Amino acid sequence: MERDYFNPKSNLQELGGSDYEIVDDQPNIKGWTVKNQQGQTIGEVEELIFDVNARKVRYMVVDLEGSMLDLEPRDVLVPIGMAQLHESDDDVILPSVTVEQFRALPTYEKGHFGREIEDSVKNVFEGLGAAAAGAAAAVSGAAHKAADAVTGDNDRDDDYYKNDMYSDQAFKQRRPTGTEGKKSIPIIEENLEVGKREVETGGVHVSSRIVEQPVEEHVRLREERVVVERTPVDRPATDADINSFKEGEISMTERAEVPVVNKEARVVEEVSLEKDVEEREETIRDTVRSTEVDVDRLDDTSDRTRLDSDRDRDGGLDNDNRTRI
Repeated sequence: MERDYFNPKSNLQELGGSDYEIVDDQPNIKGWTVKNQQGQTIGEVEELIFDVNARKVRYMVVDLEGSMLDLEPRDVLVPIGMAQLHESDDDVILPSVTVEQFRALPTYEKGHFGREIEDSVKNVFEGLGAAAAGAAAAVSGAAHKAADAVTGDNDRDDDYYKNDMYSDQAFKQRRPTGTEGKKSIPIIEENLEVGKREVETGGVHVSSRIVEQPVEEHVRLREERVVVERTPVDRPATDADINSFKEGEISMTERAEVPVVNKEARVVEEVSLEKDVEEREETIRDTVRSTEVDVDRLDDTSDRTRLDSDRDRDGGLDNDNRTRI
């Protein structure tokens, strides 16, 4: 089996060919495209390297073949904390990794781990000097094996991985993988919300217009007329008559009353509009829906029991041959 190539004292193993698998609520990024922040393809996730004791993924093996950055086709190790997952696409984004860092990384040979390899990778991303990292990159596959034989193992304590570059928080914040055996039923409840809105139910419109109608009034008018009356007289003339016996003239003016018409406008009525507001209570009746779930436990016919990463580590693998990390 492929895992026979590993140092038996090493805590690190490749996920492929092991007795472990990714838990259902974590994405398995093997085969995903690796890109930089600008969307340029760097390579592909070839494999995942995990810590058997901690049950955590430490590295991903990136195959640089097909890179758009003019990189040598080979496999390199990238700490899992350097990666971010795309919100919707199956892409792994390395926003802060540069081309120079990829060129400085040592070549990864399947199944071989040593302290020099891990230190070289860590130095590249911690910025401890490209020269030292480049020297580590020049170590051949045979030298890697010799280093493993000399060091005996690469059993690291937890302090070595207490670094953001080994954090898997980006994976936990990403969308769950709903295509790998996880199914769910949404529990939905409807709420009845009753509000109010105004609608037009009618109204009153008042307009005015001018109308004419004939009227008549009776008035008594006075009219003067001068009447000339001549009366025959036969008497002796008096002194007054003699004194008035000379040329003269008399006159009298005639007057008459004529009707005079005058109109006076008077307000006899006012029309105004106002509202009377009445309130009433109305009972609203409707139905709301909600989801109820009936859970029936079925007999377990599975050939293996899957354990989460927070299982009791002293419990071993129980009756299963594979453990979820």
